[in-house]
Amino acid sequence: MNPKRLMIRFLCWICLGVLLCAQTVPAALAYGADTLYNGCSGPEVREMQEDLILLGFLKGKADGIFGNKTEKAVRDFQKKYRLHVDGLAGPQTRKLIKEKADAKRQQESHPTPTPTPAPTQTPSPTKSGTLFGGNYATIRYGDTGDRVAALQEGLIKTGYLKGKADGNFGKNTRTAVKSFQRAQKLTVDGVAGKKTLKALEKAYAKVNPTPSPTPSPTPSPTPSPTPAPAPTSAPEPATEDDDLNGPIDVPPVTALQLLHWFNDVKPSLSNRQRLLIYDPESGLNWTLQILSRGRHCDAEPLTAKDTRTMIKAFGGVNTWTPKAVYVRLPDGRWTIGSTHDMPHMSGNISSNNFNGHLCVHFLRNMDETKKNDPNYGVTNQKNIRTYWKKWTGQDITI
Repeated sequence: MNPKRLMIRFLCWICLGVLLCAQTVPAALAYGADTLYNGCSGPEVREMQEDLILLGFLKGKADGIFGNKTEKAVRDFQKKYRLHVDGLAGPQTRKLIKEKADAKRQQESHPTPTPTPAPTQTPSPTKSGTLFGGNYATIRYGDTGDRVAALQEGLIKTGYLKGKADGNFGKNTRTAVKSFQRAQKLTVDGVAGKKTLKALEKAYAKVNPTPSPTPSPTPSPTPSPTPAPAPTSAPEPATEDDDLNGPIDVPPVTALQLLHWFNDVKPSLSNRQRLLIYDPESGLNWTLQILSRGRHCDAEPLTAKDTRTMIKAFGGVNTWTPKAVYVRLPDGRWTIGSTHDMPHMSGNISSNNFNGHLCVHFLRNMDETKKNDPNYGVTNQKNIRTYWKKWTGQDITI
């Protein structure tokens, strides 16, 4: 064959090979496993969106889908904090977003106190229809003192809080504030601002009106003595445990079945059915109502009491860090699951004091999880495998 033709054919084969290689290398291989980018979805995207919304870089709701708006928000954040502007949420960008958002949450939860002038003393709520004496400065979670006690007194008298006014703004007080705000059609955030305080003061005045001055009685030579009222025993104040779910009959570990999400669990469930959750670490239990089913189960606490009990089991905080738990399915079978207590997106139950829904993960094949949910999904699958081994001594090999 003509050497010139051989050379031309050889060069053509080289060009063809280069084109084929360029077409078969997926662009996604350029991204690390810890990088979120346009097209990703899942809880980690949603958590980052919530932080970007808090920081003012993103508007709307956190939907867990990394689209063009989220990419622009990431770019704007990178530009402001002098990072490499590429719209990719890699480890450095995600870490800084989280740090800035956590710092802002901390600042909002514990603002720098402003000096309080020595005002006229706030009237005691037990002697007057007023609660706050004209001082409507915001009261929030973590605050302490007389104004918190006045807030609690108002919530107790109006039926939104049980127990005593101890002057400590804890989770029960925050839950009561949210319930009051919801009833008054105010913004439900658990923070007692001016509108909330004025509305509470007005409601308190209706159930505890300012007493009219008692006129001096006309002297009488033989006044009839007023019999003393029969003593009544005061009710015992509610304790924290009174607001939690009672104990249940806990199955032995040998009764747990290792059930696969796609093969065993998901086909047996329907939306609005209920799951009973038992946490062996705290000994607490709560009920969830199923919201939807995809690669895991979306659910929400059935009642406000279930929400209180669940948050107590997680140490009194909302967190994405999952717990391994026993789960009783609607058909009575018990299996292992992994869940958190962080409310996100939306829910259907308005009276459970849980602003959104949560996720319950069940056993899946690890290879399939790494492909479809490489971050938070894998975290929950590792949690399931760790605790199944701890509880039963058996390894999960799929």
